[in-house]
Amino acid sequence: MITLPKLLLIVLLIAAVWVAFRWLNPPARSVPRRRPAASPRGAPQAVEDLTACRVCGAYVAATARGCGKPGCPQPL
Repeated sequence: MITLPKLLLIVLLIAAVWVAFRWLNPPARSVPRRRPAASPRGAPQAVEDLTACRVCGAYVAATARGCGKPGCPQPL
């Protein structure tokens, strides 16, 4: 049966382990935060439409040279 002294001992052991862990592994305060990479605001990103291949149904870019499978109607 769990008695009050046993319960207090368990709580003290948990607290001691927690304090020791915090003491041995302090939080890193000197690590600089990463800034997001600067993206050019004026340059829009290229977006291409996809079309389905008539042979296999795979979606490829409209400007692609083909899906790479035999019998593809788009030239390689």
